[in-house]
Amino acid sequence: MTNFKNHKVSVSQLIGLIPEALLTHLSSNTNVDYYTKVLHAKKVFYLLLYGILDNEKLSQRTLEDTFNDSGFKVLFDLDERETVVRSSISERLSKIDYHYFKEVYEFIYYFMEF
Repeated sequence: MTNFKNHKVSVSQLIGLIPEALLTHLSSNTNVDYYTKVLHAKKVFYLLLYGILDNEKLSQRTLEDTFNDSGFKVLFDLDERETVVRSSISERLSKIDYHYFKEVYEFIYYFMEF
């Protein structure tokens, strides 16, 4: 498994701490995916998490490269044919409801035992 630079945790270990059902449930409850075709909240969360851990400088360009990378898609069980461009990432980040990420954080912080 991939270990991130200067980290002693693998991607799969980190992902294992966050139940996929939680991400799906929260996206449904917050209506964060209303009118979204490709960049659903769960994918954005995975993209940001992976991007933060894998890149020294996070930018929309690196997020675009990350999302379009086949390794990322395999790791998160995404359709290999899906692609995004930087402008789509920019628009999605500007409009996504931050409460989704807040609730994910609160669940992990308050309810998970490390």
